[in-house]
Amino acid sequence: MRGLGRLRAGVRADDGVTLIETLVALSILSIAGVAVMAGLQLTVQTSDIHRKQSTGGAYVRSYAEAIETYLDKSAHYVSCASASAYTPGVVGFDEPDGYTAQQEGAAQPLDGDGSVLSGGSCPDRGVQRLRLSVRSDDGRATERLTIVVRRACGATTSCD
Repeated sequence: MRGLGRLRAGVRADDGVTLIETLVALSILSIAGVAVMAGLQLTVQTSDIHRKQSTGGAYVRSYAEAIETYLDKSAHYVSCASASAYTPGVVGFDEPDGYTAQQEGAAQPLDGDGSVLSGGSCPDRGVQRLRLSVRSDDGRATERLTIVVRRACGATTSCD
C-alpha cells in the first residue's frame, strides 16, 4: 500500500502548470507582442516621413531651378514681386502628385551687401530673396529653400 501512496504523490507533484501561471505567461507574451508591433509601426511611419522629406527636398530644388530658367530665358524679373509672381504655374514647374509647391510671401528686395531694403514704395535694385516651399499633401513633411534671384542684364535691360 505504501507503494501506491508514493505513486499518487509523484503524480500530483508533476500535474503541470496552474491556471495562474498560464495567465501570467500569456500576459507577458501579449505585452511583448504589443511592444514589437508599436516599434514596427513607428519604424514604418518614420521611414515614410523621411522619404517624403527627401523627395520634397528634391522637388523644392527643382522648383528653384524652374524659377532660374524662367528668369534667364524670358527675362521676366518682377520688381517688388508679390507672393504670386513666381508660382509653379507661372514659371512652368509641374507640381508632383502628393506635393504642393509655393512661394512663401512676397520677394524681399536686397541691397548690394545682401541686406533687405526697406522704405519707399518699392526700393528694388534688381536682386530679390525668395522663400520657396514644397509640402506633402498629408502635412508630414515640408521642405523650404531660400534663393536669391537677380534681374538679367542684356541688350534690352539695364543692370543699374
